Amino acid sequence: MLRQVLILGAAPGDTSLAHVARLFALHRRTLNRRLKAHGTSFKILIEEARYDVARQLLRDTSLPIADIAASLDYADASAFTRAFKRWSGVSPGAWRASLPLR
Repeated sequence: MLRQVLILGAAPGDTSLAHVARLFALHRRTLNRRLKAHGTSFKILIEEARYDVARQLLRDTSLPIADIAASLDYADASAFTRAFKRWSGVSPGAWRASLPLR
């Protein structure tokens, strides 16, 4: 359920730990403790949600990389490109180009 909230909130908006904790009626420290008990962290979950949304937008739309970066709340396309390369090993443009033609 938390992953779904983060994926839906991966677009610009308040995806801060405090905001998400309030959605679940928890204190942010309680949410952090529970995530740690499950072997993860809020930062890791946010990164996974952004990667999921980024792949979906690259696969299912023809949006320019800069628009995808903005929709995921990155300061600019280069910051998004660096993050995407960290996640996948390739740039967003190369990843999109590697997809089978529809």
